[in-house]
Amino acid sequence: MHRFLFVTLVFLFCLSKAFGAALPVLVYHHIQEKVTSDVSCTPEDFEAQIKAMKDAGFTALSLAETAEFLSGGLKDIEKPVLITFDDGYESLYEYAYPTAKKHEVKMTIFVITARLGKKPQFTKYLSREQIKEMHDSGYFEFGSHTHDLHTDTIRIFEAFKISDSSNPVIDLVKKDLKKSAETIRTIIGSAPVALAWPYGKFNAHFTEAAVENGFKIHFTSIPGTNKADSGLFGVKRIPVTARDTVFSVLKKLGHR
Repeated sequence: MHRFLFVTLVFLFCLSKAFGAALPVLVYHHIQEKVTSDVSCTPEDFEAQIKAMKDAGFTALSLAETAEFLSGGLKDIEKPVLITFDDGYESLYEYAYPTAKKHEVKMTIFVITARLGKKPQFTKYLSREQIKEMHDSGYFEFGSHTHDLHTDTIRIFEAFKISDSSNPVIDLVKKDLKKSAETIRTIIGSAPVALAWPYGKFNAHFTEAAVENGFKIHFTSIPGTNKADSGLFGVKRIPVTARDTVFSVLKKLGHR
């Protein structure tokens, strides 16, 4: 009886290890001394959150490791996390870059390549030189957030009332992603493998266009964590907001 109980407990433990692993992907945007947006955070809060993740035993993944996990591998990391940023604001060079080096944490930035080095809105975007330096440090990888289609492209697609491959928006997406991939390649020396859809919106035609342009991992704004072997074309992410604290971020990561 005791031997049966022991075997059962071992089986349940192994089962929990095999099926309980999940990958949370955090998405940040802007880092500001004085927060003016719900998708921003202060430099102090950002560093405290990164330090807390490390102290809690989380391992920040690279994009290659993320792809391996989502394809059913990387079972030896118990508490994985992917740290991402959308848009590519210059504040990441000022604040995220030193934090990544200080705590030796990998991070991924999805850039709007038409805005590099420009200030079309409320703040400036990363320059090509800053992206190259951050990439060469070994702590940052860069993916696409489109070249110049940071809009609700699905809404435009649906406005044509054509849902098949003849919809002209598909060609627009293909050309945009090609331009974005080529721009990133000229900066870092290699083609990007990942993209984050603006506002998380996409369809099967857009996915096909992304694959055609070499993007192997596609990130969304669908909330939640990702199970092992859950696939590469609809990766869920968890937003970090101005209202988050160290404790709420750890809770979002599933830390107990």
